[in-house]
Amino acid sequence: MPHKSSPGLTEKDIMSDCLAMQKQLASSYNTAALETAHNMLRSDIINILTEEHQLQSSVFGTMDKRGWYQTRPVSAQELSDAQNRFKTAQQQLQQ
Repeated sequence: MPHKSSPGLTEKDIMSDCLAMQKQLASSYNTAALETAHNMLRSDIINILTEEHQLQSSVFGTMDKRGWYQTRPVSAQELSDAQNRFKTAQQQLQQ
């Protein structure tokens, strides 16, 4: 069903655009947080980044519930394997 204020665009189109925008914003804020030399500014940017992550999660959740963003189901073993790979990588970086 097209959105009333945007002829030709469906709700799915609009939500997809919102999700892409949230991903780009999160990437930009992450880069800004990594590259600032001022601790208070970095803290503010990280707070904004956290808000962007929450918004992205909300948009993703809505799209997922409506069947507009399909993810592949994984087994408990696959999930555990992925978690272990990230933990191993993190430990290696800390050495």
